[in-house]
Amino acid sequence: MKYIWHRRQQPDLLVYFAGWGTPPSVIAHLGLPDGYDVLICYDYRDVALAFDFAPYRNIRVVAWSLGVWVAERVLGGHSLLSATAINGTANPCNAQYGIPPAIFTATLAGLTPHSRQKFERRMCGKGLSDYQQRQDQRRFDELHAELTALFHAICNDTRTDLLAWTHAVIGTQDKIFPAQNQHAYWANRCAVRTLEGEHYLLPAFSRWDELWT
Repeated sequence: MKYIWHRRQQPDLLVYFAGWGTPPSVIAHLGLPDGYDVLICYDYRDVALAFDFAPYRNIRVVAWSLGVWVAERVLGGHSLLSATAINGTANPCNAQYGIPPAIFTATLAGLTPHSRQKFERRMCGKGLSDYQQRQDQRRFDELHAELTALFHAICNDTRTDLLAWTHAVIGTQDKIFPAQNQHAYWANRCAVRTLEGEHYLLPAFSRWDELWT
């Protein structure tokens, strides 16, 4: 995967795992508490992450959408100060706990530049203009390759509970990961907060620490 490391020589690290195909800038507006460097992880054509976490005293994780599944593969086994999932689960291709398999399969099989735009409308709702105006939008061929790789990886690795999640945030109007499936997954795993909003829920926050307090 790719990453952007905002290194400020701080003792603690915030690791953000993006959703599929999303530009890193969607979290640029979030205010960062003192004491943190930030690692932005994205582009999961390869889910391996070559990064040394050892120098950091504490690690917090925030993962959105399919980034929740990726976060479990990267940081499973690490001691974390907190781990927050936004509109996603660690069983993302599942009729009860994630995206129904028929919909996931059809999305990949029918993925074109036009269908990608339709997906973004369903993902963002009223936040579509904000999302589409991002200058760091990624190329369609990259997005197609990424979703293809993720689909096969997810189908081949259905393990869950590799990481100790502390918080889950669920948007009531999520049209990608059905809210009821998210509630079913997280009910007995961690604290759950429900907010009015779409799958693209990040604009509802102004600071990172709102995601773990």
